[in-house]
Amino acid sequence: AEIEIDALNVPGDAQAAFDEAFVRLEPILGASDAARIKSHLEVTEEQTLEQRSLVLGRELDKDQRKGVYMVTNNFLPTRVTCETVDGQLRFIRRLPKDKAPSDKRGQRSKWAHAGDYCHFVMQKENQDSMDTLQQIARTLKCNARVFGMAGTKDKRGITVQKCSAFRIAHDRLIWASRKLRGGRLGNFSYGEKEIKLGELGGNQFTIILRHVQGANAVSLEPVLLGIRNTGFINYFGMQRFGTQSISSHTIGISVLKSDWRRIIDLILCPRIGERDDVAKARNVWDTTRDPKATLELLPRRAALAEHSVLQHFVKSGSTNNCSAAFACIPRNLRLMYVHAYQSFIWNHAVSERIRVFGTKGAVPGDLVIVASDFSDNAHAKSKAPEEETRVVPVLVTEENASDYSIYDVVLPLPGWDVRYPEHQVKNVYEELMAKDGLSPSGLAKHPLKEYRLAGAYRHFLIKPRDFMYEWMRYNDDALPLARSDSDAIEGKHDPESIEFGQNVALKLKFDLPPSAYATMLLRELMRTETAAGYQTQLSNNTESKE
Repeated sequence: AEIEIDALNVPGDAQAAFDEAFVRLEPILGASDAARIKSHLEVTEEQTLEQRSLVLGRELDKDQRKGVYMVTNNFLPTRVTCETVDGQLRFIRRLPKDKAPSDKRGQRSKWAHAGDYCHFVMQKENQDSMDTLQQIARTLKCNARVFGMAGTKDKRGITVQKCSAFRIAHDRLIWASRKLRGGRLGNFSYGEKEIKLGELGGNQFTIILRHVQGANAVSLEPVLLGIRNTGFINYFGMQRFGTQSISSHTIGISVLKSDWRRIIDLILCPRIGERDDVAKARNVWDTTRDPKATLELLPRRAALAEHSVLQHFVKSGSTNNCSAAFACIPRNLRLMYVHAYQSFIWNHAVSERIRVFGTKGAVPGDLVIVASDFSDNAHAKSKAPEEETRVVPVLVTEENASDYSIYDVVLPLPGWDVRYPEHQVKNVYEELMAKDGLSPSGLAKHPLKEYRLAGAYRHFLIKPRDFMYEWMRYNDDALPLARSDSDAIEGKHDPESIEFGQNVALKLKFDLPPSAYATMLLRELMRTETAAGYQTQLSNNTESKE
């Protein structure tokens, strides 16, 4: 199902949120009871629990109670506690404090929600997923490791995704949402399971290409229809490897070799093309190896991994235990380094497969998994062998080659528990990894279990689902050409094309399976540069405008 925020319209201003709450309570409870509750909550002096309690004196049906709880939890989390006693609602005015709802010792034993994890939808704009969760963690004074997500979303854009928080109650998340810069939280619920990397059925994209020049609806029509009908090569995009001069996969090599000192050096060393404030901090580290001085200069929002490492060094009073310092980086980010290395090898294997055999169909020696809908299209292996039923690919032979299409062909991400194609593409894995001092079988021997990579399978040619496009004309670059979830909640309409607008834009909307990159679809359309240097320039240009 499409993930969207539809219970989010909580004003950032406390008084505005308070007033809005009673606009919403009135149709649920009636004007008289809504006014009674409002008057009760407007009292400011401290009173006894009995004096701070208001009972409506009438029973409400399930839908009414649900509506009241949704309003009070979202709009009045610091003003009132609402509970049901003998079928009647009681409103307890909370004592005024400008701090997060309590998270004192012993709360774990008092946890009374339906599951250990609070699930919520996070909308963010122009920031990384991990940075947004880290910001929430700092606000709530908790460890960022309590948060889980199915995948990271692009920095440049407005993105929506589902997340989980271990034993963080929804009222605390609502409080944090009001203080969040560039993000909002909503749609809270409880569940027994953490949301983990890879646990998603796909991604929906709405992309606006502005200032379209050198092409028009007629000239681009064949390309657009080709993408819709034929698809594109399912390369891992540059986001997978980072947009800086030191690629994530380079760090991944050192992780797989347990070279902890080199990992820290790569994470903290100076890099080409970074922001001036970040570059200054890195230069201090490079010349002094002083973690405290470096940390003081490093912008908090700019470098999560660097902050985690330096904070460990400062707290421990030593820079010697590099393994422990690396372990302080959130797990999702640590795993991204090794996954980036797998992706690097896979991209090279795909290029060789296309160079040798083209894209017309399956050939003997290929591996195939019959392509299905997105919800069944993720074959990554993130669990131990005994915990997951493994999708086993079929080897293509002369006899069965006609039974499969090019869309069924998969290539493995390197690991100790995958099968490799039985033609010359197999050599790519062995030769490239040997240059890095690694081997496919050696990925089972890492001293730390979380870095023992079992591998996965990935289709190398995919078609987007529900691919649609629309040409638009507009005048003002500052005005949006697509409606976000927040816009929808606030009652804003879809932006419309201006008949005689000076500028031309192409609006794309489509779905992709898990771990497929929209940037690769755009590369097929635009034939534009996707190298790390170009991506870094885009990032720096964006940040300079913020």
